[in-house]
Amino acid sequence: MQSLPTQLVQSIIDMPGKFIDIALADPISAILILIGATLVGLSSAVFGYLSLGAFLSLFSGAGGRQPPQAGR
Repeated sequence: MQSLPTQLVQSIIDMPGKFIDIALADPISAILILIGATLVGLSSAVFGYLSLGAFLSLFSGAGGRQPPQAGR
């Protein structure tokens, strides 16, 4: 009996081959896999960009609101 981490790694290694088999079975399947990969890739890139910007803004003085001035 394999351990859970070993099974996880093995399934990750086997996954691209299974996706290729499914994509080659039908043209619609290939299009759906391509659309799904594009949506996941784009959303991950946007989330990463926003997260990196938020992280970097912690260390820079730029951005944010200034407290109101007493004379105004």
